[in-house]
Amino acid sequence: MNFFSRSIFSVRVIAIVPFLVILFVFASVSYGSPNMGHVTGDITVFQKKLFGGTKKKKDMSGVVVYIIGFKNEAPEEVPDIVQKDKKFSPDILPVVAGQEVRFPNRDNIYHNVFSISPVKSFDLGQYKGEEPPKLVTFEKPGLIPIFCNIHPEMITYVVVLENNAYAMTDKDGTFQIGNVPPGTYNINAWLPQAKRVSQEIVVQPGQKTEIHLEIEEVLKMKPHNRKDGSEYPPEVEYKATDL
Repeated sequence: MNFFSRSIFSVRVIAIVPFLVILFVFASVSYGSPNMGHVTGDITVFQKKLFGGTKKKKDMSGVVVYIIGFKNEAPEEVPDIVQKDKKFSPDILPVVAGQEVRFPNRDNIYHNVFSISPVKSFDLGQYKGEEPPKLVTFEKPGLIPIFCNIHPEMITYVVVLENNAYAMTDKDGTFQIGNVPPGTYNINAWLPQAKRVSQEIVVQPGQKTEIHLEIEEVLKMKPHNRKDGSEYPPEVEYKATDL
């Protein structure tokens, strides 16, 4: 069963990311085999046209492609989600369950990183760039939308996976996933404003498996609220003459 379910995750947040945690049943896998498989292919992304219908997107990067059905230990690497120019970077960060993520603030203003996801809820409080970065460990697989309690435009996603068999698509939509144990699995593709797409694959020892999927980036995003459920106050722009 895929842990990214099609049920709606509502935090009055984003409309909807069909992507939530469900119970895992891990397939038994032999990790001793020297003949691992390789999965490659492309994801074609379609977006809405101005007057209805869809068209192929020019930049098809940013789709997370992942394989489920076996489990890896979390790597020791600690990736960053950077706060800079009132934006999070990257927009999507795939990690393995149990992995830590660091949240450095590289602005000279306060940010307050938080999530109220049922998969992982946390509140890092307010801190500026000169202060040490905060860290969060993501123990359970699932999707965690993350926001800033001060700046509503700041949104990112941590995609917590059961293994390291994942990739992000390039601009042309291509991807490669190496070192996959032989077996039968589901491969999935997701990005914000799209429903997850999935396909069953068979990975053979020492062979390449090629897949081609299409995904539609057409879902509407709804405004999200602050960590206490209240709406964000309107931003006020000051002029030099106001001081």
